[in-house]
Amino acid sequence: MNAPAISNRLRTHSLVAAATACLALTACSRGADDRHGIHFPSDSDIAQALQVDLDKDPNSAKAREMVKTLGGDQGTLDYKVQKVIYRQGAFEAHYGVSLRMARSGEESLQRLYASMIPADALKQIPEQTLASYEKWLADSAASMEKSDPRQAAALKASLESLGKCYRQAKANDRVELMAGLTALISPARDGWYADKLQSPSAQLHCLPL
Repeated sequence: MNAPAISNRLRTHSLVAAATACLALTACSRGADDRHGIHFPSDSDIAQALQVDLDKDPNSAKAREMVKTLGGDQGTLDYKVQKVIYRQGAFEAHYGVSLRMARSGEESLQRLYASMIPADALKQIPEQTLASYEKWLADSAASMEKSDPRQAAALKASLESLGKCYRQAKANDRVELMAGLTALISPARDGWYADKLQSPSAQLHCLPL
């Protein structure tokens, strides 16, 4: 097994997961909800702003790649706004993100696992199947237990978590990706402007560790 190579792959996917956690950056939309004389952005305004950012922000390239890998070319993100708080001219939005699948979860796992295996090693696997890829990665984790125990533990945890999340998923199912995210939504001349905020309650689900 090529432990350094798989370790590098895991670090790449950790960066992708971190990039995916940055989906709430800068974007614009229109507001539509008046309460107590305050013009709140609607849930759809906030969702649109977050999606525009994902589509256009160059820093979200890895997040877009992961959405396509896990959900398929037509996979989409659903933003669920839990709470919006007025903060002296701006709005603090608390929300979560789920992935609407455009194909079966097993196909997504097969493609993801194939991307985590070094190209040379991938060619040597006799059967190009999900089970074969999963076994190769599990064996790689076992081989790294002494040389890189943290990466070995991360790979084992990823295989277990991702299997639970996607193995039974079907097209049009929703898979939760993140919860406890926060963004500051400010009014701008052409709509709304969103800045991500650090959130101690942020949680990643169903993503490579």
